[in-house]
Amino acid sequence: MTYLQFHLVFLLPPLLVLLFLARPKPPRLWPYLLMPLIALVYTTPWDNYLVWKEVWGYPEGRVLFRLGYVPFEEYLFFLLQPLLTGALLLRLAGAPPAAGPGWARVVGGGMWLLVTALGVLLLALGGKYLYLGLILAYFAPIFLLQWAFGGDLLLAWRRPLVLGVALPTLYLWAADHWAITQAGIWWISEAYTLGLKAWGLPLEEMVFFLLTNLAVVQGLLLAWHPEALRRLR
Repeated sequence: MTYLQFHLVFLLPPLLVLLFLARPKPPRLWPYLLMPLIALVYTTPWDNYLVWKEVWGYPEGRVLFRLGYVPFEEYLFFLLQPLLTGALLLRLAGAPPAAGPGWARVVGGGMWLLVTALGVLLLALGGKYLYLGLILAYFAPIFLLQWAFGGDLLLAWRRPLVLGVALPTLYLWAADHWAITQAGIWWISEAYTLGLKAWGLPLEEMVFFLLTNLAVVQGLLLAWHPEALRRLR
């Protein structure tokens, strides 16, 4: 199976089903349409560095062509994943709840500040800590800003937050496991990973899908909440 065929089998069918079933309750659909572009722009330099560093890679014949160091299909993935995760969230979100307790902004922001510091430390250590360090150092600052700005809103919207992250993450874990262990569409370097695996899937891959889905879900929930817009004004 090629990387493009992976999209046609694992990403497009559930995306189309979710869009068909979705009942857009949030007042604004434009954040859902904008999120894939934000994800693409933000992840492109990070992804190019990982492929250049050979943290992960792709066997010959599995991709169409490359833009920079990254295959075309990888850019396509960073558009499709937010669409898939966001399509599920369209059905889960419901009406925006009242804001939760204010301490959630302080506690949530503080927690993600520590995670950011951990990512920088792992990045400095390099070697087998590099992949995990790159994930945490690059994505945790997003969550620091999100929770410092609207942690009370995210806490109040915790049911769609948890389900909106957990369900697509579990699905993408399974798809990623199959792509690595069965189809050989891409590989992960053992030199830059801790070697910890669950059902054959590297810990770093699990963290990657968890955090990227978290970024999408939290970003959409904040964009859909009227109180978040009032704070921006």
